[in-house]
Amino acid sequence: MTKKEKKQKLNMEKTTGRRPVSNRRDDTVHTNAHRRKRSSAKRRKARQRRMLLLGLALGLCVCILLFSVWKLASILLGYQSGESEYKSLRKYVTEAPADPETVLANAASSEDEEGDGSDVAAPMTRIDLASLQGINSDAVGWIEIPDTSVSYPLVHTTDNTYYLTHTFDNKTNRSGSIFVEASNAADFSDLHTIIYGHNMKNGSMFAGLKNYSDQSYAEAHPYIYVDLADGSHCYEIFSAHEADATDITYTIGYRANDTYASFLDSLKTASLYDTGVEVTKDDSVISLSTCTKSGEKRFVVHAKKLY
Repeated sequence: MTKKEKKQKLNMEKTTGRRPVSNRRDDTVHTNAHRRKRSSAKRRKARQRRMLLLGLALGLCVCILLFSVWKLASILLGYQSGESEYKSLRKYVTEAPADPETVLANAASSEDEEGDGSDVAAPMTRIDLASLQGINSDAVGWIEIPDTSVSYPLVHTTDNTYYLTHTFDNKTNRSGSIFVEASNAADFSDLHTIIYGHNMKNGSMFAGLKNYSDQSYAEAHPYIYVDLADGSHCYEIFSAHEADATDITYTIGYRANDTYASFLDSLKTASLYDTGVEVTKDDSVISLSTCTKSGEKRFVVHAKKLY
């Protein structure tokens, strides 16, 4: 561009206040490029934020997964630890339970020969209670339902909560122990004695009681054995049902009177089926109690003492 042309261009800009089209185009291109640059930066920052949030979410999910795995592993290890402990204690059970019909027949024969009914119980000692008490002074005996998973030491103390979270060896474990109601006599001399145990998901402790909702199962497993300091005792199941925690099922302290007879009638009436086993105010009974799966109710099995 010649000096003359440059001078004409400058005069035009001064006169009109407008810049030449070519310059305006240059500015537009520059402005658009700047806008695109800013837009690209915004998109990049937004993408970075999304990636950060995604990373945080993924990290949180991984943490939750790891915590869940750890929690599940802890539960399974707790189950395994509890069962291992109780399995090792079964060495103190020296023989299988005796057939109740045989024991009662022998007792009846002895009574006929001697003319004295004092030996009717004739319990047979089959557990090493001294060794069990050497491990835990709260031990009072052993409970077993033949051909089921129920075969555990029995403990009794003044606190109904301790053995909810402690095993027989006093280790903290959600399996807990099978324990006798604190208000009951430890020697089962009460007319009604309550025994508690957890309903464990792995089928241990008193989880098997729920099988008594089936009458055919009850008919195949009708007896509960309780071994105490004075020997082996057998109980015959006469009722099984669900109950609230405040149900009459959990009352004790009865005497052999009409009130006790009425109580026993209520247990038979509540049963899911008729066992055909009669129970009277002269009978001593036990109630085995555990939580249901929902935890809202209890499942209870009642049995009367045969000897």
